[in-house]
Amino acid sequence: MPLRRALGLAAMYAFQLGFVRPMLKLVWGIAYRRRHNLPRSACIVVANHNSHLDAAILMSAFPISRLRHVHPVAAADYFGKTAWRRAVAMVWMNALPIERSAPAGRDVLSPMIDALAAGKSLIFFPEGSRGEPGVVAPFRPGIGKIVQAVPGVPVVPVFLSGAERSLPRGEAVPVPLGIDVNIGKPRTYGAELDARDIAEEVRKDVLALAPPPPPVPGPRPTPPIRVACCGIDDAANHALFEAVTARLGRSGPTVGIAATLLEADAEGLRESAGVPLARGRAWPRALGRLFRTGGIDRGNKFAEMVERARVDEALEDGRTARFVVGDGNPLVDLLAWAEADFYSGVFDERGLQQIFLYLTGERRVPLRQWPRFIRKAPEVWLLNVFDLAHPPAPDVLVITTSDVDPDGPEPFLVELQEAYLHVAAALDKRHVEVVVRDRNAGDLAATVDGIESACLRRAREPVRTT
Repeated sequence: MPLRRALGLAAMYAFQLGFVRPMLKLVWGIAYRRRHNLPRSACIVVANHNSHLDAAILMSAFPISRLRHVHPVAAADYFGKTAWRRAVAMVWMNALPIERSAPAGRDVLSPMIDALAAGKSLIFFPEGSRGEPGVVAPFRPGIGKIVQAVPGVPVVPVFLSGAERSLPRGEAVPVPLGIDVNIGKPRTYGAELDARDIAEEVRKDVLALAPPPPPVPGPRPTPPIRVACCGIDDAANHALFEAVTARLGRSGPTVGIAATLLEADAEGLRESAGVPLARGRAWPRALGRLFRTGGIDRGNKFAEMVERARVDEALEDGRTARFVVGDGNPLVDLLAWAEADFYSGVFDERGLQQIFLYLTGERRVPLRQWPRFIRKAPEVWLLNVFDLAHPPAPDVLVITTSDVDPDGPEPFLVELQEAYLHVAAALDKRHVEVVVRDRNAGDLAATVDGIESACLRRAREPVRTT
């Protein structure tokens, strides 16, 4: 390998590992959705383009071992103007320059075609330049011509959210507002199609990954019916969660909130494209570690719980889903842990009602109680004081009970299961329909039938305004 190329690669790796990736993770709290969709072979990653951060964001989606074979396509007339821009783009970012205007007879796309033929991957922005924030301009036919020249090359659509606010065009100082990278499934396009038609198809695939538009003025749609599958048996909860999500999908669009988001409709159950959020996990993760969150939300789990709660909140307008099913529920889970730990297993309905108000944001934790909450229930305190999320209450709560040996290796599970049942009784007074299911008795299908009936019954009820 020539010395110049070796030094360039060393600079690129140092820039990625020492600056770009730590900053994206720690400052912007970047969230990659379905990163596994990136092929291990040569491909073209295509995305909307509103910020100078975009190329660095997409490069960071690739494993470090592949970076030497990944080239963002950069405009030579812009990034070649000064030595500083050339260093950032061509050396630190491993970019491949493209002439946006070239003499007649010169094919400006040939370097990209040659790179793909050599097994390289490209990061390509078919809009041509950074556009107006939040607007995806028409895609230029260059992407179609490349696809025609390299038949069968997989094209990976990506929609970027948040970068247009963090570092918009015309701004020099980035703001850490959170970035979401929604990666779609790779697709090939027929070389026989017209280049402009291919470009339009690619644009549609990118737009299909965009977050839903903000609500329009007018009457508010009916909120979705929420189902929470809770209890101490994770495997039983997850099996019930998947079965309920699939069943409710027959009656209307359904979103399942778990470690992997699911969606279901008349066509069946599948992995969801996600609900892109502007805020990432970095801030909740840092707070969780600083204040030593524990229980089911120990360490990074606290940040995951906050993200699930935010996804649930984002579905409140009812436009995306008629039903929302949770594999667990942040509100219910935290209430149960509060009774089992904060109140030491002693049922205190009035206390649980107070914590309910703190978690939903209806009241603030009094300053005099901060020391006790920080010590015994930091998750509740963090959600409330830092306004991280307001987890909604379910309409239908399913508690799955299991046989637990009080003398077994985890006697605390006995108290926790009792706490779930007490929380269910308290929520029942708040018009939450409760189903208690013994995993060792009864048929799963029968339980799902009952939950479906309860949800459809709740869907027919008038919307409560208080």
